[in-house]
Amino acid sequence: MINWLILIFYFINISGYITPIQILTINLPIIVISRAVYIISYYYRYPDLLQKEQREKKKVFFTNNFKLYYVIKQIVIFLGGLIYFPLSIGVTIYSFYLAGDNGERISERKKLKSLKILSIALKPLVSLSGIILFIITQDYFALAGISIALLIYGLRGAKRIRLSQSDLISKYRTLKLNTSRIGKILHATSFILIILISLLMLTGVSIYSQPNRNSYNIEMRDGIKLATDVYYSPGSFGTPKPVILVRTPYGKSGWAYDLYTLFYFIQDYHIVIQDLRGTFDSEGGQNFLLFTKSYQDGVDTIDWISKQPWCNGKIGSVGVSALCINQYFYAGMKPTGLKTQSLWFGTPELFDHAIYQGSYHKSSVETWIETTAPENYDFQINTIFDYFPKNETMYNSTSLSIPLGPTYSNISVSGLHVGGWYDHFLQGTIDGYVGYDDYGASTAQGRQKLIMGPWTHGSIYGGKQGQLTYPENSNGFNLIFDWEQEIFNEALLGIPADWDGARVAYYLMGDVDTNGKWNYWRYAYDWPLDYVNNSYYFHENGFLNNSNPSVNFNYSYNFDPRDPVPTLGGQNQPFDLNGPYDQRPIENRSDVLFFETDTLTGPIEIVGRIWGNLFVTSNCTDTDFTVKLTDVYPDGRSMLITDGSLTGRSRNGYTTENFMTGNKNDVYELMVDCWSTAYTFAAGHKIRVAISSSNYPRYAINPNTGAPLAENYLNYNIANNTLLIGPGYPSSIILPSLVNMSTTHTSY
Repeated sequence: MINWLILIFYFINISGYITPIQILTINLPIIVISRAVYIISYYYRYPDLLQKEQREKKKVFFTNNFKLYYVIKQIVIFLGGLIYFPLSIGVTIYSFYLAGDNGERISERKKLKSLKILSIALKPLVSLSGIILFIITQDYFALAGISIALLIYGLRGAKRIRLSQSDLISKYRTLKLNTSRIGKILHATSFILIILISLLMLTGVSIYSQPNRNSYNIEMRDGIKLATDVYYSPGSFGTPKPVILVRTPYGKSGWAYDLYTLFYFIQDYHIVIQDLRGTFDSEGGQNFLLFTKSYQDGVDTIDWISKQPWCNGKIGSVGVSALCINQYFYAGMKPTGLKTQSLWFGTPELFDHAIYQGSYHKSSVETWIETTAPENYDFQINTIFDYFPKNETMYNSTSLSIPLGPTYSNISVSGLHVGGWYDHFLQGTIDGYVGYDDYGASTAQGRQKLIMGPWTHGSIYGGKQGQLTYPENSNGFNLIFDWEQEIFNEALLGIPADWDGARVAYYLMGDVDTNGKWNYWRYAYDWPLDYVNNSYYFHENGFLNNSNPSVNFNYSYNFDPRDPVPTLGGQNQPFDLNGPYDQRPIENRSDVLFFETDTLTGPIEIVGRIWGNLFVTSNCTDTDFTVKLTDVYPDGRSMLITDGSLTGRSRNGYTTENFMTGNKNDVYELMVDCWSTAYTFAAGHKIRVAISSSNYPRYAINPNTGAPLAENYLNYNIANNTLLIGPGYPSSIILPSLVNMSTTHTSY
């Protein structure tokens, strides 16, 4: 009796399993019918039920009032089955099993062959019906019900499984077997099989079943309500456990659900998935900006989770791309309960990396907003343009480096940072790791790990990236999840992690045609590694080497905004061509300059941040300069490694506009940020650098007029741009090389 009550309270605790419609249309009818059939069969099997000798035979707890006990037991069974679907299925099947047993006994006493046939057939028919129900509905709770019935019936009937001694003697007389022993063996075998099959089915249901979901509209501090789904760990009955938080602009029932429930349910976590403000089922209104309230919304959501009875006070957050970006901002507010994060392919600096990387990221920004928040598109884009040059008050909510809102100093969590060398947020991943590890609170410093693979956006399985195919070891799945699980186990389960070994794994890329001579993982304790910068200077006749030029020379070209250099691969969003592409189709243009080394006689390795150091003039007050670094294979392919762009007016930073004079006699030094990489140029290859003034649609076309930032321009100028080289103007590309390899790397 007590066990039944405990189960009922567990089921009541999981209120999400109960819906009024399901109770009235499914649970109630099948419970009423099945229990009625069972009770009637039970009464006719024991017509002397209320007699004293029958009560003694049953040995029930209420020895002086068996009828009262029987009624209470039926009420408990009825209520349990009513509020929990798997139990209703289990009780129904179990009731028909017992009705079949009772029917057999009645038929023997009353000599009714038809009743005996029906009773014998009842159990397999009911089991078959339950299996058909599961096949049709794919509802694993139906399978759980069958398992519950088998388990209870097996436990109840195990002691009653006996083989008639006389039947055994007559059947096995010629075999001269010990029929008593055979009976015991068959009895034990039946018992074991029933229990094992039942437990295996229940285990399978707990792992692979559709998880129970509760949906909420959580109110934020400004009254906006965010649509949120809570999924309990299968088989947990809603008991307190660590919680994994996922906040997404792509729909809480979309791929975020498919990906994260699959992985984290196996680890026995509850999961909360929420639509970001202004997306899908969450409120937000027309005048909102994506991400700008994430630092508050994330904190409010974590506070709400922490107060729920199913949360044990420990929360971890996960997510890739936009799901990663918003994690940074609320972590920078130090919310109580957030213990750890898994940050994939994102950035803690929305403006500096996602909106503007030296020049305006047109395709990335506009295409993404159009597909994510189409009804709010005009407001989003116009606000970005209105707040250029960068207004730090505006963007303080989407940056950890601006001390006006969320900041690195508030970061108190451990974390895993995952990025790719061909990802459009690659520098954000690295900067996030460094910011958490170097500038976070004491609980964050030294408790960060970084993984950088040869991947485009989110492509952790490696293999083909752009037009190159990396070897099998480029698959980072196992590495990522091993490191993540170690970090999460410590933060959420109290299992210590090893922070003394490798905390950084980076993939050193190179020639993919050399059967694995290049392209492998390296491990280090921290990032950045010890390095020195080496300048490779541009020379007359398109030469590139690390010797200082001795002759001044000027390269001029005309940049016509009506005919920009098209984007061909690179660190782009997945909706554009991304990754390493052969640049030859767009290098043979009059507005593209390129410089290359002689054929290398030995390997040259670069690990770290790449800069284009250009000395330029222009006849316009504003124009762009782009830099591309490529690896020229022996067969002539010019495979893109990394690139960058810089708009002239932003050369001194994004918060001010410094226009050029338009006088060709005025020379300007530009530092074009090409972000970071880890690459080996193999012997037999060449290093090539291409200089131009456009890369469209990755970067917006500069009209060369000094007009404010906009989607499109009606007016334009043809810019005559000049690259100066020589001892007075040492234009170059800066390539870092490592030092002290023995002290910075580990054989982890």
